[in-house]
Amino acid sequence: MTMKKEMQIELRGENEVVVTRYFAAPRALVFDCHTKPDLMRRWLIGPPGMTLEIRTYDLRVGGKYLYVYADQKGGAMGVYGKFTELQAPEKVANTENYAMDLSQFDANAAEDPNATVERRTFTTEGEGTLLTHVTRFASSDVRKLALESGATEGWVPLYAELDKFLAELS
Repeated sequence: MTMKKEMQIELRGENEVVVTRYFAAPRALVFDCHTKPDLMRRWLIGPPGMTLEIRTYDLRVGGKYLYVYADQKGGAMGVYGKFTELQAPEKVANTENYAMDLSQFDANAAEDPNATVERRTFTTEGEGTLLTHVTRFASSDVRKLALESGATEGWVPLYAELDKFLAELS
């Protein structure tokens, strides 16, 4: 296998997107960077100028999370859901919802039954790790909107940040 860092995107079925990306770091470390809040805050940031606050994080099946991304002008949005699968350091899966107006956010409200579902699998390949990130959207229309908004391509700079961070940790 060629150890390329380029992200690969594949459309699967009517409503899935599969992203694969190789990282030159051990599987356990790449997994930790995706599941430990102190490490996530170092690379899982939005566009330049954004900050990440992890308000709720209960990494267990059924546990909830709430990430808040804020800009320098005081704007903020939340990403929240629950963990549906966990097998460290091999895989983690979760639902994903968005709270565009945090003043209206109710952490106790029922989750959207049409939430996006994400599953990340971490596979040892040589000296590094292959990440396979499968995102299942509620419908083909929702997937189309996500692709048109550039949501998937937004992972390219984030993975570049993760590469730099992994190099610091190794």
